[in-house]
Amino acid sequence: MSIQRVGIIGLGLIGSSLGLALRRGPDAPEVIGFDVSADNLHRAARSGAINRSCGTLAEVCAGADIVVLAAPVRAILELLPEIAPQVQPNTLVTDTGGTKAEVVRVGETALPGHAAFVGGHPLAGRLSAGVDQASGNLYQGAVYCLTPSPNVAAWGVDLAVQMVESIGAQPHFLTPDEHDALLAGASHLPYLASAALVNALMRQQSWGEMESMAAGGFRSASALVEADPTMWADVATTNAENITRQLDALIEELQELRGMVAVRDEELAARLRQAQESHHGWLARRGEAPSPAPVTSAAQPRGQSWTQRLLGK
Repeated sequence: MSIQRVGIIGLGLIGSSLGLALRRGPDAPEVIGFDVSADNLHRAARSGAINRSCGTLAEVCAGADIVVLAAPVRAILELLPEIAPQVQPNTLVTDTGGTKAEVVRVGETALPGHAAFVGGHPLAGRLSAGVDQASGNLYQGAVYCLTPSPNVAAWGVDLAVQMVESIGAQPHFLTPDEHDALLAGASHLPYLASAALVNALMRQQSWGEMESMAAGGFRSASALVEADPTMWADVATTNAENITRQLDALIEELQELRGMVAVRDEELAARLRQAQESHHGWLARRGEAPSPAPVTSAAQPRGQSWTQRLLGK
């Protein structure tokens, strides 16, 4: 079955990049889009991410071979029953949400039997979201998780694979529960750890003095907090059990490191070296080399030179 028309609901970074990627091939389908933001619709059309914009959910679903919900998880859960009456026979409905178990459950129960739902999650993105950051190359070579249930029609899975491969991504099949358990550690925990670091430091009274010392290391470790907080709150509330387990593992490791630091344990260097070697191994399996450590200098304290600071003037 060839893909003639794709309807995308949600035209931020992920949705607009998908539209750009779908439209660049020689056998490109027509891509139509809907967004609650008129500005997003205008920008997506101007950038070439969509052939035309739609004013209603019914319009974006009409005649579509595939309908993609490219929205935050909570919005996807609300959209699935809302579009159910509009979805036509032999339409694949899929999504790009960061958690899958609850989304797949609602997709299967809310949509009519003449449609197919296959959960999806492209492991690609940028810290700065929005249609202006969209790129037709965003998915090139990326892992694209697909989480079909055992009950989904084979034609729906085939269409999902066809779409993923057409944008240059690599389909990766797993169950919704497997997806959520694995991503809780590999994706969700790093964001929460970054947020915890920023909050732990910036709530201290000494942060006003400390911030002028913060340089490349802090910048790298805190960068993830620039991602959309609402999106990540949705992820956390729809994957709470798995994320809680990963947070417990991180807290346990931090407690062990705290203990080693407190007693000036001479094995601390070996523990840190173990982390470095494990990281190098992960990079090597990805065919990557370690990046140089950040060397950005700390900013000069406001209003005084370093000499004045040292002299107490």
